[in-house]
Amino acid sequence: MQAIPHTNEDHLVSEFVDRVNGAADERDARDAYREGFARLRSQLAMYPVSGRHASVVFESAATTARNVAASCLPLGIALAMHLYPLCVLQSIPLPLLSVARFQRAMLLRAIRNRSLIVANAGGERTRGASHSVAARQDADGIWLDGTFEYMSLATVADLALFKARLANSDCTVLCAADLRADTVRIGDWRFSGSMRLSDTSSVTFVGHRIPHGRYMLVADDEALCCTSDYQRCWFHLFLADMYLARLERLHHLWGLRRSAEQVMSLNELSQLRAYALRLLDEFGSGSDIQPLKRTTSAMKLRVSLMAQATMTALRDREDLTPDDARRLRADANELCYIKSQPTADDIILRGMGVVSQPSSTMQDPHPVPARC
Repeated sequence: MQAIPHTNEDHLVSEFVDRVNGAADERDARDAYREGFARLRSQLAMYPVSGRHASVVFESAATTARNVAASCLPLGIALAMHLYPLCVLQSIPLPLLSVARFQRAMLLRAIRNRSLIVANAGGERTRGASHSVAARQDADGIWLDGTFEYMSLATVADLALFKARLANSDCTVLCAADLRADTVRIGDWRFSGSMRLSDTSSVTFVGHRIPHGRYMLVADDEALCCTSDYQRCWFHLFLADMYLARLERLHHLWGLRRSAEQVMSLNELSQLRAYALRLLDEFGSGSDIQPLKRTTSAMKLRVSLMAQATMTALRDREDLTPDDARRLRADANELCYIKSQPTADDIILRGMGVVSQPSSTMQDPHPVPARC
């Protein structure tokens, strides 16, 4: 291993990780997570800039996720699950004079004024059962029952953002649910080892009410699909930045050399990133989402291939001390998750007309949370 210069984020993250890992059991670890996260959030930029172009909003939030992910990838991904929905929420084009625009402004004001932490639930699942949350409407608001199996930042989040199908209706409801209510049950951590630092758990709603002003009904499937695609594009941009930051750190830490193909990939990714951010700035109501979707999907796939190549290179290392070998295995294992994070690599490849071949060497050691 090689020594690397430490940033302020590195020290903050290292203290946080040591605090959680030093706990005797999961209950104590979650208490340590809450205490450590409170200090962490007080010293990091946890909210995107407002009133700017989408590219500026992205850069302001991605810097935090990138710096944390370089030191601890699972924690960086967890923070991104707070940051990217906020970017989407404040950047997605909405009609100037609309109820949705007013509701968004009020929700963003509450999040910023109260320094709330947001989590994102639901979305694409590539493995396991789909989420099952039933929503019904009456005069008092929306009522929820059911479970989302995977949600990051479950221990510390104040609000969960998600969509659910409304019973006896063709509408979908977009919700901002209070996670501090006694009608919410947070499950055990879904992962062990370093991946528990993503703070991923199931969340169950039991007769949970969402009041007026914290939900919006969407009847147009085309509009809903466009919104989901727009959200996914932001997630892919965050994902690419975070994994590239971690790969750069691992190459430095373990003294790995980059191949000519990897150098070319980095150059291509730099150009794709600039193009994607330009498309974000130009995106407006009624715009075609497909150019942005294709660009960010290509970025995600390229970074995933680089992560898998780095994972292989790490696992091929020899002549390590027992401590270094354990650390290397943990570093390598964290890189396997990106290929199944949404949109999964095989889905992107099928969209390109490529039929992927199953391989025993490509199987994940754990089920993968796929949220966005």
